[in-house]
Amino acid sequence: MSETTPTKSTRPRLLIEDWLPIAALGEESVRERRSMTALPPTYYLHVWWARRPLVASRAAILASLLPADADHEKFLRALGIHGDPVATRAKIDEAKKTGEDLGKDVYGYKRAFTYTPDSEDVEWLHEQTAKLGHTQASLLDPTAGGGSIPFEGQRLGLQVFANDLNPVAWLVLKATVEFPFRDGQEVLKRFKQLAKRFQEIAESRFQGIFPEEPEGVSVEGYLWARTVSCPYCGGLVPLSPSWKLDSNGAGIRLIFHTEDPQQRYCSFEIVQKTKDHSEGTVNRGKGLCPYPDCGRVIDGDEIKSQAKAGGMGDQLYAVVYKETVKTGAAKSGKDKFKTVRGFRAPRPEDDVTQTVSEVLTTKIPEWEARNIIPDEAFPEGTNDDRPLNYGMPLWRDMFSARQLLSHCTSVEVFHDLIEELRTDAEGELSDLDRSSMIYVAIGLEKFLHYNAYMSRWHSGRGVLAPVFDRHDFSFKWSFAEMAPAVTGAGYEWSFQQTGKALKELIQLATTHHGEQGLFANKSTKKSIRVTHGSGDELSMASNTVDCVVMDPPYYVNVMYAELLDFFYVWLERTAGILYP
Repeated sequence: MSETTPTKSTRPRLLIEDWLPIAALGEESVRERRSMTALPPTYYLHVWWARRPLVASRAAILASLLPADADHEKFLRALGIHGDPVATRAKIDEAKKTGEDLGKDVYGYKRAFTYTPDSEDVEWLHEQTAKLGHTQASLLDPTAGGGSIPFEGQRLGLQVFANDLNPVAWLVLKATVEFPFRDGQEVLKRFKQLAKRFQEIAESRFQGIFPEEPEGVSVEGYLWARTVSCPYCGGLVPLSPSWKLDSNGAGIRLIFHTEDPQQRYCSFEIVQKTKDHSEGTVNRGKGLCPYPDCGRVIDGDEIKSQAKAGGMGDQLYAVVYKETVKTGAAKSGKDKFKTVRGFRAPRPEDDVTQTVSEVLTTKIPEWEARNIIPDEAFPEGTNDDRPLNYGMPLWRDMFSARQLLSHCTSVEVFHDLIEELRTDAEGELSDLDRSSMIYVAIGLEKFLHYNAYMSRWHSGRGVLAPVFDRHDFSFKWSFAEMAPAVTGAGYEWSFQQTGKALKELIQLATTHHGEQGLFANKSTKKSIRVTHGSGDELSMASNTVDCVVMDPPYYVNVMYAELLDFFYVWLERTAGILYP
């Protein structure tokens, strides 16, 4: 066996090899996502479980392109760290102990990710990177995922190669790092037009599917409990670990109907004090029959057995609504109003089971023929087999009848809108319409995420919680449903959220120093290449990449490749029309 002597590199050392401000980057990365209401748009355009901080991504890129002797203070300035976040954090922690009020602007500068290097930074960066021969530098992220690294590469004006094996990630990358930079405000404007047109087409298709509400009242969510039959008394048991509705004491009291031994069931009453709530009817996978003359424990295997046999149902137990109420009059004499949240028990008119069943009976054969309904099997042998254990062998089974109707209608309307656009364009959609419709598809994914058997009502926060509020297929004993065509909710809400993320992506993509970016010369436009494949089998010409920055994918602690199939089976029926 012969020994070989490694070839010694002749290139200068890089900054990342000698120094990085780890403590400052750590605090600034935490600060970046500390406010859940003001996250960077890369975090919430679409679900992804491995969002890298933008400031850390920029630091890794720049430190891999700068020489080791680059000025540390100027490097921090280019990152957007314009103070001492570590000292400030220590000051804040101490103030919490003493009760000192430090005011609002404690750090003295905005969060680092919001900063785009100015002309002074650009001049210095050009000067430093020229030492290593970089004029139009290029960046590769072979496992780009949610896109933080290529997004920052685009903001810096690099030529970017972004790749991921997962098709959902590939689409999210295009929507995050390609379209906002390429189309700018035009794609936002066109998306809003198409989202409005989508809602116009869809609205009439939900007539009679969701009951009418009085004027000034809009439904935030319908709250349902999964049900099984008690194997001892035959009663229908609504399963919920708690009947709490909010943190102010509102909750549910069960009313038992046992007059007919063949049809024992519960109805529901809204109560305003915690002491009046009924006890939960499920704990650690085991049920508890709530009927006073029974009260026996229902074994978890019995619940699963009924679910697998198609015997698990659902029962509406509360409706969450918002209402505009008059609170008085202003000095000018005009009436004053405010919006309040309330809960009500189900009414007879809320039961549209028969209508939904009739519509589905009519539509399902057509939807199956048009490949609109996701009838693929949930895969066996996954890390989480709870959907199979609780009677959901197909992806379509993860939705109640009305939820499934809503989502299939969404796909149907998407198809119809594509055909309308093709007719207007005499066959072929423009690049702008294609990219804009991708955001419509992403908006529908957001609605999907909050409207399944695994979405729920978060009583502590007073909001609907999405399917993946945990990183698994956790089974929800009670679930929440959002109506698609309600003002301020459903499609309107999901498209508004998508538009907000897109608007902020465009804002971050807009540099202070013109279209070319930090490292681009006047003859070279910024470019992005998004590919779909294995990161270790990329086909790239030699000497095309100056910098490789990656965050290796998770192995076992978050099974996001499996989780993303929840979205994929729907996306292939919407976005897949435009990007097969």
